[in-house]
Amino acid sequence: MGPKYIPAQSLEEALDTLDRQGDKTRVLAGGTDVMVAMRTHRMECGTVPEFLLDISALPELKEIHFKDNQVSIGGAVPFRVLESHPEIQKKWPLLARASSRIGSPQVRQLATLGGNVGSASPAGDGITPLVALSAEALVRSARGSRRVPVEDLITSPGNNALAVDELIVSFFLKAPPQPEACFFDKIMRRQAVAIARMNLAVQLALDASGKISAAQIAAGAIFPRPGRLTEVEQLLLGQKPDEKLFAVAGEKAAGMMLKVSGQRSSMDYKAPALKKLVAWGLKQAVRKDFLKQE
Repeated sequence: MGPKYIPAQSLEEALDTLDRQGDKTRVLAGGTDVMVAMRTHRMECGTVPEFLLDISALPELKEIHFKDNQVSIGGAVPFRVLESHPEIQKKWPLLARASSRIGSPQVRQLATLGGNVGSASPAGDGITPLVALSAEALVRSARGSRRVPVEDLITSPGNNALAVDELIVSFFLKAPPQPEACFFDKIMRRQAVAIARMNLAVQLALDASGKISAAQIAAGAIFPRPGRLTEVEQLLLGQKPDEKLFAVAGEKAAGMMLKVSGQRSSMDYKAPALKKLVAWGLKQAVRKDFLKQE
């Protein structure tokens, strides 16, 4: 027997349901992750949640609001909207680019930003750009609300820091000073719809002299949870971009991965792949200024 389906008619109703029976409930927005997880769980354990709470029709979770150089994106906004929204493309092209690389067009039509974060996959293609952009999530429950850095919402592969009665309502992002100086890509087993073996999000800014004045870099599927490459960021600050610097940055990124995740058999592949991905990604992020100097 399957779970009882509850179509929430309001945000308050959804929060009330989670307050009363959150430990027995799975939240449904796009369903691209949760339905697969439920099917896998049934096959492995023979059980499913008692309740399935559908929040996909709640208008508060599907809105995008712009104010000054900030944006609030509802947790149930599909990736298809983010990849094609003119203002997102203009001020947050890193997020638009990452959104366009998620699954197929059919998946992006349903899959949501909040669902991607809530699933807490280390390889989540929506998570990595949010971490690079220092995004915060507004989390609500019947008890109140709190704002949490997205990086802190994922605690380990498949696990998030949400209480059973909490729901991701929206995300807050500030526009970077030079939005176009960005890069996102991923390495997959095959060049089709596939889960990333690793992904990389880069957001840079260059000052008037051509030196790197800001660097925000995050990687997925190389750590137990998505995280910033802080040592690489520090290496780049105040430096003029060139091939040698970017090669050293790739080496530094691989060193960080080995230090955190340890030497495993997969590192024979991942370490050189990450070196090249970081070096290439940095060059792509500053390609206009970089090409002038070559």
